[in-house]
This record gives sequence, structure tokens and C-alpha cells, in this order.
Amino acid sequence: MTAFQKYTPINCSFFDRLQHWSTRKEIVEIIFIDKDANTNTLRTRILDLFTKNSEEFIVLESGHKFRLDQLISVNGLMVSSCEIDNPKSRYDS
Repeated sequence: MTAFQKYTPINCSFFDRLQHWSTRKEIVEIIFIDKDANTNTLRTRILDLFTKNSEEFIVLESGHKFRLDQLISVNGLMVSSCEIDNPKSRYDS
């Protein structure tokens, strides 16, 4: 992924989950694609989520910061397929 690719917003329900994990300061397993197109796996906390120039970003305790469209999965949930049907299990880890 290059810095010049058009941003693709993630699923709103998945963004809500990211906010939940961040608020609870939970350690999560994050798989993402870095700027060199390598896949990385981290166990870390989400410190912040923010928007800049209509692009959403994540800041991790590990020091990583990247656009949300670089996420592959968090805690085993695939970003592209995060459709939450059961409200009761919405925030189960």
C-alpha cells in the first residue's frame, strides 16, 4: 500500500469495535499491511483513532500509526467482513 492510494473507509460496525477496544484499553491482536506491503501481526493496545483529510487512522501502543484500510483483522475478526448480527455479542472479546 502506498501513501498515494485512495482511502477506502472500513465498515462502521468494525470502527465501533475498535473504539470499544480502545476505551477498555484491551490488548488486541492486530494484523495489518505496512507501507512496504508486508503483513504484520502485533499484540498491543489501541491508543487512538482519528480522522485527517477524510482518512481514518489508528495509533497503537507499540508506536505504529497507519490508515484503517491497512487493517486485515483484529482479534481474529476480518475487517472486510465485520457484520454484527447479534447485538448481545457485539462487544465480546
